[in-house]
Amino acid sequence: MLDSLVVENLGVIEYAELEFEAGLVVITGETGAGKTLLTTALGLLLGARGSPELIGPYGESARIAAQLTEREGQVLLRRELTMAGRNRVRIDREAVTLGELGERIAHEVEIFGQHLAATLTQPLAQLRILDRFGAIDDTELRELRARSSRLQAELSEIRERGGERLRRLEFLAFELALLRDAKLEDPEEDTKVEAEIARLASTRDRQQLLSALHDLLVGDGGLSDQLAALHGQAKELMPTIGNRLDAFLDEIDDLAHESRNALEGEFEDPIALAELEERLGVLVAMKRRFGSTLAEVLRVESELAVEYAHLEDATQSETAIVAELAALAPQIDEALTQLRILRQQAASELVHQVKDLLAEVALGSAQFAISFDDPDEILPTFLFTANPGIPLMPLGKVASGGELSRLMLAIAQIAGASTPTLVFDEIDAGIGGATGLRIAQVLRSMAEDHQVLVVTHLAQIAAAANQHIVVTKSTTADRVMTSLHVVRGPQRVEEIARMLSGHASSPQALDHASDLIARFSGESHVY
Repeated sequence: MLDSLVVENLGVIEYAELEFEAGLVVITGETGAGKTLLTTALGLLLGARGSPELIGPYGESARIAAQLTEREGQVLLRRELTMAGRNRVRIDREAVTLGELGERIAHEVEIFGQHLAATLTQPLAQLRILDRFGAIDDTELRELRARSSRLQAELSEIRERGGERLRRLEFLAFELALLRDAKLEDPEEDTKVEAEIARLASTRDRQQLLSALHDLLVGDGGLSDQLAALHGQAKELMPTIGNRLDAFLDEIDDLAHESRNALEGEFEDPIALAELEERLGVLVAMKRRFGSTLAEVLRVESELAVEYAHLEDATQSETAIVAELAALAPQIDEALTQLRILRQQAASELVHQVKDLLAEVALGSAQFAISFDDPDEILPTFLFTANPGIPLMPLGKVASGGELSRLMLAIAQIAGASTPTLVFDEIDAGIGGATGLRIAQVLRSMAEDHQVLVVTHLAQIAAAANQHIVVTKSTTADRVMTSLHVVRGPQRVEEIARMLSGHASSPQALDHASDLIARFSGESHVY
């Protein structure tokens, strides 16, 4: 619901602030006073194009603010239009784009007038009206088609990349074969192999060392023989030295025995050495191709294996997608058929009911129809002609602002409106008298469920209002001022009398105005 509207420096309006009530709200005033500027202001909040010519003479910018009560609470929408053509737009305190502002308010307010009745002419809006009227839910078809579209896109991508995928698979298979043939497991294997090769390569040197040591210790004329020759004399002449020679000779025997054993364990193995050198060559080749260390090579092997498995899965996915698409096709056909039947039945009934109401909204000579010209025959096109003998045409091409407003009034009366607040400008164009009263009745009926704002010249419509706002213009030597005020009681009677006769104080007009208001007094809380 629209709670309030503030307009600054827009056209002839220097400053205006309005608080709106629920129900039917009418805005009246002399021609040129600035009534339509209020719908223009709301249109600017809905994202309508703003030109510098709309900016009044009281500053370098025009500002519009509206407070709405939504389901989640109140929200303040603001737009400032500058002479440079810039827009400053905010929702509450947050700066937003003009599109975001328009989208936000479009869920709350809809305007129908000469230049602002675009909504009813849009295919999506017509579709929503028809589905709302027929209580039609197309979720199943939309979800099935969305699923089909996603699968088609996925299948196309798989097929487009099929050749590339096969080439990649072949490359990965070759690389993985190299790695698996290398049988890598230990990230430290190269270090261990190099150490073993070094050990085997020095076997002969160790053999020579151990053999020479053994000969030196216990060979003929070696240390053991020489010390044994001195041992007896030393024991006799210098017992202490003799005892130490005993221990030294024992140590020589142990060392000789140990060197002998070590020499027996050392033997050259050229076959093992060749095998190790060959293995080291494999490891070096793997590091040269896949990474600087065996740890990195093992990581690459793991990654290639994962990629290979994923690409193999893609091949299997193609088969699965084709099968799922084949299963979806009959489900989509069935949902499409059901939706086509429901929408065509709803269209027939909506057209029938709207035709019955056209005369009530001063469109008695008009015709209304709905066609389905899309390939699936499920998207409606609203057709209209205001005069007999003129072919039905798409609504946006033939209906005037007033006709569009009244047709929307009839449709909304039957199918309900999509927004809490509806604004009608020029709904009374070309009508009067009894027709105005019938339209007023329709507006009052709609205002039971919606907030309905109407800019009107018709006293018959103004008399039906729950809230009556008058726009007046005053002129001085150097400026024009527009003001707005809510009228009640006698002031309201005088305004309706002015609308009837041009004279607010005419006794006959005042009586007539009172009679008009009395028609709705049982429903109005204002008068």
